[in-house]
Amino acid sequence: MAKAVKKTRVKPDSESFLSKFSLDELIPQKHHIPVVIVLLFIMFLVFLSPMYFGNKTFYSGDIVSTEAMKPYLEQEREGYSLWNPLIFCGIPAYAVGTEFTWYNFIYIGFTAVRELFTGLFAVDYTRWSFYLIIMSITAFFFMRYLTGNTLVSLFTAVATGFSTGLIVFLFIGHVTKLTSLCMYPLIFLMLLRMQEKMRLLDFLILIVALQLFIQGFHVQIIFYTLFAVAVYYIYFFIRAVAKKEVQLRSNLLKSAGLFILASVIAVLIQSDNLTQIYEYTPYSTRGAESIVEQTTGKAAQTESEYYAYHTEWSFSPAEVLTFIVPSYFGFGNSTYKGELTGGQAVEVNTYFGQMRFVDVAMYMGVLVFFLALFGIITRWKEPLVQFFTILSGIALLISFGKNFPVLFDLMFYYFPYFDKFRVPSMILVIVQMSLPVLAGFGLMKIISLHKEKNEKLSEALKKTAFVFSAVFILSLLLNSPIKEWFISRVNDYAAGLEAVNRQMAQQYSALAGYAADMFVTDLILAMLFVTAAAWGAVIVSRKKLSADVFVILVIVLSLIDLWRIDARGAKYIDAVDKENLFAEPQYVRVINQQNDKQPFRILNLKQDRSIGSFGNNANFNAYFLLEDFYGYSGIKPRAFQDLIDVIGPVNQTMWNMLNVKYLITSEPAPFAGFTQIYAGEGEFVGLNENVLPRIYLVEDVNKIENMSFLTKLRNNEFDPSKAAFIHDRELTIDKPDTTAYANIIDYTEARITLDVKATGNNLLFFGTTYVPGWKAFVGDDETEVFRMNHGFMGIIVPPGIHKVEFRYAPDSYYIARNIALVLSSLVVLGLIVIVPVEMRRSKKKNISP
Repeated sequence: MAKAVKKTRVKPDSESFLSKFSLDELIPQKHHIPVVIVLLFIMFLVFLSPMYFGNKTFYSGDIVSTEAMKPYLEQEREGYSLWNPLIFCGIPAYAVGTEFTWYNFIYIGFTAVRELFTGLFAVDYTRWSFYLIIMSITAFFFMRYLTGNTLVSLFTAVATGFSTGLIVFLFIGHVTKLTSLCMYPLIFLMLLRMQEKMRLLDFLILIVALQLFIQGFHVQIIFYTLFAVAVYYIYFFIRAVAKKEVQLRSNLLKSAGLFILASVIAVLIQSDNLTQIYEYTPYSTRGAESIVEQTTGKAAQTESEYYAYHTEWSFSPAEVLTFIVPSYFGFGNSTYKGELTGGQAVEVNTYFGQMRFVDVAMYMGVLVFFLALFGIITRWKEPLVQFFTILSGIALLISFGKNFPVLFDLMFYYFPYFDKFRVPSMILVIVQMSLPVLAGFGLMKIISLHKEKNEKLSEALKKTAFVFSAVFILSLLLNSPIKEWFISRVNDYAAGLEAVNRQMAQQYSALAGYAADMFVTDLILAMLFVTAAAWGAVIVSRKKLSADVFVILVIVLSLIDLWRIDARGAKYIDAVDKENLFAEPQYVRVINQQNDKQPFRILNLKQDRSIGSFGNNANFNAYFLLEDFYGYSGIKPRAFQDLIDVIGPVNQTMWNMLNVKYLITSEPAPFAGFTQIYAGEGEFVGLNENVLPRIYLVEDVNKIENMSFLTKLRNNEFDPSKAAFIHDRELTIDKPDTTAYANIIDYTEARITLDVKATGNNLLFFGTTYVPGWKAFVGDDETEVFRMNHGFMGIIVPPGIHKVEFRYAPDSYYIARNIALVLSSLVVLGLIVIVPVEMRRSKKKNISP
């Protein structure tokens, strides 16, 4: 007995700060959530400090094109802008970007918070980092719901928000992916809560999450998320049936019904966007075959070419090793500074895997990977562990694309819309969202050893720590042989590339040593981090280290690991400003000095790849509110692309017909009818003396097949001021006499008013992209709008002097806008009423004896 008493007295004296530290004693539970949120904000402020505090930003064509449209979005106008005339002879505004949607109160609330955050900093691009922070916060709440552990949830939040394969979307301008992914954890949180009980508050939050989830309308991310939701319901329903869990099965069916209902409501709130894209898609490159395919009966690509095109970015099984060592196949973007460049910092890409190229490795953190494996092995019997493992496994196998055709081909050929997605490896976003959760489960298992004795597992951890220690020591001792082995791999790759691209092969060979140094460093540090964490786990199991200290150690190691790799792919430039990237070019100044009173288009055919030129358009000219014949978008008008495919950008008849008045070239333009109005060093501006107005009267109209029309246009076989063509009907018109006229008296983006004198049933041609939603009025009477000259518009004006108006006003938009106004108001009002009630109820529950 005395001996026992002696032990009791010694134990407290032997406890150290590290063995007894508890977060709850330092910070009360009620303060954990605000503290974590502030901490996450601070982490991003530190990591992205060049952007937040150093006036730096990121660069890509997508980023520039978005910035270029800001003057259009921000200019004062009557009503809401539905048409963007600045690129491609006009395009629906929703296909490029729209102004503030004042009628969606969910969007208003979320955007207000985002802009409040953005307003704290000088660089506008910080608004997109807000979605990364939200993604971390929602991941934290999701994990906290599952575990109740604040620090483990913080680890999951950090691992999610700083995952290299996710944060790269910020670096390269693929920000609409982040607008969807930030709601991914919240959607699953609501689904799990509804497994237990149906609550109105959860249902309303789910509507909000789904509406914001589809706001950015990144179809591929939306598809993969809904795929993950489908796997969730299939897994848990099968399990409920197999285990004869009647209540769970009932709740799942109810939950699925509520999810569908919430999705429908979210879609209706977002229907202003969705209806416009839906109506435009059949007239775009995303929804219609090219004229070449239609007329030749041949697809632009054979089936094998189509398959090859859509599987170029197939992840390979060997590249799973990049989850442990990110530079196992070289790396994407990184900065080289050495003998080859005379000490100058140069951006290089050393990736030599199976994909064409990558921006960064699909890295999630070495600790995240091994902790996830540990969680899977030790907690496999738990339903959520099984679900996230199965989901991750399916996603990983699909990401292999052509390397695992058994599953991929099944999806590609038989799953609706899946064959539209070009990048199989993109589905790894599901893995990147799932593994931090599984790693969190692994962490929970380790820290449980602090309270629950498990000799078998403790011994396994000890052996694992020895194994990692041995690998770490070997990576240090065998540094040179490992480096030589890696260089040989790079050289073998370069040798295979020699016949295809000799210059690139030489570059890989020259950078082999640099890539090898990167790999060896990554390997050593990865093993160091894992070894430190493994021994930390061993010490926890022996109660020599508190669970909270261990988790903090893992968080710190993970941050160091991820920040180091993330920073490698972050390419900062000076922030975009009016005096820098969008400095007004001389040709813009010259064109503006012409003081044109009527609308016109320009075309920059310079061959120097300067921004705004044909080879690097990036919608640059839209920044100056100049209507560009060309442009940059992933969803071009199909008719416009047909012009480029069949005719090309250079054709004077086409320019005349479509109001191209100014031509910018690197050399004097060798075209008849052009007057040179400016000559500078490598830059010339020509004025087209034969250009036709945007809207003009035509003498004759003929029915002709579209390809025949394009052939005539390509061969300059007709005068567009005299003849127009229609492909789907016969039209009878009168030839206007010399007294007829059509004068534009008011021109705005989506509304053009003219004074027209017709001397018979005259045809009025309008050189703007034909899309349903365009309406025409002669006086007060609406008249039919015909699709003319393959993809543009025309109407018949009866005899007399008339006020004619063209107006882009799709009925679907106004219906959708009113629906969004009503539904978003009800959802927000519901939250305003219910949230305080739930908070009071929760408070009473917490203080009840």
